[in-house]
Amino acid sequence: MSEDKPSNVPINSGRRQLLIGSGLLGAAAAVNPGMAFAGWRRGHWGWGHPEENVEPVDWTVEQLRTALDALRDDTFFAMIAFGVPGDDPYSEYQGVSTPYPGGITTRADLYLSGGTDLLVPMPTAFMNQMLASIATYLRLSPMDIPEMASEDVGENGEWILENLDRTFTEYLEGEVSNSVLVALLLNLAATRVAGSIDGPFPSPFANLSWDQKARVFEELENQHSWLRRAITWAIPDWHYREAAPGVLNLMISFMLRVSGFGSYCEFAVFNPATREVAQRPLGWVLSQYAPDAPPSGIGSDDFIGYFQGRRSV
Repeated sequence: MSEDKPSNVPINSGRRQLLIGSGLLGAAAAVNPGMAFAGWRRGHWGWGHPEENVEPVDWTVEQLRTALDALRDDTFFAMIAFGVPGDDPYSEYQGVSTPYPGGITTRADLYLSGGTDLLVPMPTAFMNQMLASIATYLRLSPMDIPEMASEDVGENGEWILENLDRTFTEYLEGEVSNSVLVALLLNLAATRVAGSIDGPFPSPFANLSWDQKARVFEELENQHSWLRRAITWAIPDWHYREAAPGVLNLMISFMLRVSGFGSYCEFAVFNPATREVAQRPLGWVLSQYAPDAPPSGIGSDDFIGYFQGRRSV
């Protein structure tokens, strides 16, 4: 094994392309830099020399679940930064930021993640077929392992992808959260729109500019876009295939609305037991809502009043 910086490894399998394009390979490498072999020592550019008598390490479903959760969190941070930019690294990297805290500070990503798991109606079987359809499409346009991940996986990229592919199959056969599947779909869309997934974050969506993120949603919303056709055209079950456009519309609308609503509501500081907020919500500060009202006013039976004294519309 050379100590030189490893080159990207082309992989043509549709499912393995899905692992690359969704950011899962990069997330797995970030979660466990020693993912290829237990005895590899990292050199200056990546992998150094192997220790003797070391067997390959098979990824478990739980390890994969950890990587997927990390990828979901990274993706949703970027989603919140898109909706309500602030002074965080995700906002700064997308090129649209502010000098004060934004949605990420309110932990609206938790609001979005929980809401996606509870409210977006996507059965696991449906998402499995949608991911399989995307994999079929990706086989026609193979991608290389991104530079960031290749530094971790070295020359073992193909073996690692085969290993992750088997584990991913086991994962999909168990309990899968909607938020993870939505994150995979959003990242795959980002990869196909931007044509590149390299950047400082494991999530391809997080590595986009603000304008590119807007383009992702434009392509997902447009019923005539090539991206929507790519997502749905190879879904084998015709019931799921016919339902896919409506589900996509619901998912996109939910993501865009809740990322903003979660940032401006009192979710992060509201105590449901006492019906009070622990401190003034950031959304109140950002919107300059009732600047003289005490924080504990939230949750009372009385409204402060109509905007600018309006009584009708």
